[in-house]
Amino acid sequence: MSYKSHAVASPDDAVKPYVAFNMLYDNNLLRLSDAVDPVAITGKSDKSDFIKQIAAGFDMDWTLSRQHILVKALINQNWFQNFSTLDYLGWDTLAQWNWQMGNHFNGEIGYANSQTMGGFGQLNSLVSNLQNNQRSFVNAGYLFHPNGKIKFGLFRTEYQFVDKIRQFSNNIEDNAELDLQYLSPTGSVLGFRLLATDGSYPNRSFTAGDIQDNAYTRMNYALTWDWKASDKTRAEGNLGYTQQHFAHLGDRDFSGITAQLGLRWQASEKTRLELTAKRDINQAQNLSSSFLLNQGVWFNLAWQATPKIAVTLPVSYQEQKYLGAADAGAVGLPQQKDTVGNVGLNLTYHPVDNINIGVVVNHEKRDSNYALRSYETTSIGINLQAVF
Repeated sequence: MSYKSHAVASPDDAVKPYVAFNMLYDNNLLRLSDAVDPVAITGKSDKSDFIKQIAAGFDMDWTLSRQHILVKALINQNWFQNFSTLDYLGWDTLAQWNWQMGNHFNGEIGYANSQTMGGFGQLNSLVSNLQNNQRSFVNAGYLFHPNGKIKFGLFRTEYQFVDKIRQFSNNIEDNAELDLQYLSPTGSVLGFRLLATDGSYPNRSFTAGDIQDNAYTRMNYALTWDWKASDKTRAEGNLGYTQQHFAHLGDRDFSGITAQLGLRWQASEKTRLELTAKRDINQAQNLSSSFLLNQGVWFNLAWQATPKIAVTLPVSYQEQKYLGAADAGAVGLPQQKDTVGNVGLNLTYHPVDNINIGVVVNHEKRDSNYALRSYETTSIGINLQAVF
């Protein structure tokens, strides 16, 4: 819901401007199946693309007495060598006030706006997936006991697509969240969270016979925890129950257990292991479904080889089921089910304190019960950043 930082900056280093240059090669940008003729989809025989990006921005981290202000701004220009119709100007901004009143009240107020090109794993076609995402939030917490805290928050998310074909999927969610927390003397936190969501698709109108709904509500009840097992081991996550109800198409309602379990282990001074398993509902990005049920595991091995060189190895495996799909209802097709595997290698090098060089390699493979939805792709990128 918000970006959180506990750093306290002095006036001298509160504002940090930076510039960056990024290059990425992807041998299957649109995630096309080998069974698909790319000429028929894109008019070109080459499925790969080479993307260049220049970027500039700044981070401001300012503390005034007990008030903490965060401001972040980034703007970038992106060029696609093969599919040049996808060229775009993007940005990522955040303004946040972490407020404190006395010893018992604190909270956050903020707004974020970003514009970026979404992935093509669910579109599989030459359609611009440029999207503008906004989120605004306000929350407050009251420490009613040395070991007890209650928090209440409101936040809104808006997903808007630039391309007219995609604007059918524009989405707005209004959320209210209530947290009751037990704060242990050892630094661990155990709580209960209630999250209510009212969602809508403002560019859709519903009439009898339609196969896509235009509104829904969702309730999530969950136990939450952040357990500091030792100085080297930390476990956090949530376990709950989610109910999603569509306004008109009740046969597409969903209810079931949702959870996220995370484990972080600092194996040594230079080596860290992170493991995450989750089952949750996410927004779908294709043209027919509204949501997907995502279940998977994510593993990350981080190694600080030297003070200047860091290596991470991310690996993940996901099972995805599409909810509220128009295809199945229209022509009797089975529910779409995919499995997605990723393996990567990230290398970061700091030749000097204010220069960062990164190399990213990733391989992804998806298998689907829809034959034309399976694909395989490999990408490699290099990132250069200078902080002033």
